[in-house]
Amino acid sequence: MESNDTHFQSPPPSYHDAIQVECSNVPLQPTSLLLEGQSIRDELSRACLYQLSRTVTALPRITPKNSSVIFERVEYEAPARSETSKNHEAQPKHRHLFYLAHPADAQYRSDIPAYYITSMDAETLGNIHFETSKPRLQKTEFRALLSAHRTASHKPLFDEARKLTILFDARPMNWVSSRYSWTDGNGHQVAFEEGKGEHEQHKLVITHPMAQETRDALVALWVLRLWYETAESKQAKREELERMMPPASYQDLKLGKRVGALGALGGAGGG
Repeated sequence: MESNDTHFQSPPPSYHDAIQVECSNVPLQPTSLLLEGQSIRDELSRACLYQLSRTVTALPRITPKNSSVIFERVEYEAPARSETSKNHEAQPKHRHLFYLAHPADAQYRSDIPAYYITSMDAETLGNIHFETSKPRLQKTEFRALLSAHRTASHKPLFDEARKLTILFDARPMNWVSSRYSWTDGNGHQVAFEEGKGEHEQHKLVITHPMAQETRDALVALWVLRLWYETAESKQAKREELERMMPPASYQDLKLGKRVGALGALGGAGGG
């Protein structure tokens, strides 16, 4: 006699849920993304795909109270159709994926990286931090190290060095270039950057199909690298020095440098 216990079994997934699972396993195709203020848009469709809580490519007029930036993915869900509804456009839904972090006192700490990303939940790849190096006469190189399956709630945030995975490397495309090439852990190029001039937009050209979670991490790391350039710029260092020193002392410092420079010129001209 057959057991009649089917009412204890879970019902099959709905058509919508099944389609969502199937689509999530399909690699995303290459595309070009533009950073416009706090929005990251697809270059062709102009759709906003990611959103930041504040801009990272310009120094803030007022020092922010926290040292993190919220990184969200913008998802579009079509509203249910009805005879009375006139708006059938896809509605954006923001999903908080990461915190991008740069501790204000990072240069004085050894317990935490200066630039890193923490995940909101285990559905993302994990926590990621930058390891930087600067070859002589070249621009800074970045290595993104993954602590898989870790989130912002984990302590410590990052695995021991032997458990870390190289997720991406970002290196200048040549020794004088401001354009960076991104490669995966096997050394294969997956993206490159364009745009740096005053009137150019920052662009990330993704050249290789990749899973949604991998692309999310790549785009977030691109933003983190741009934040590094802003925060480590000469202007940022100068403004930090101004905040740390009393106004009179800073003016004396500038005057001392100016007098020293004039003295050096005088010494070179006389003799």
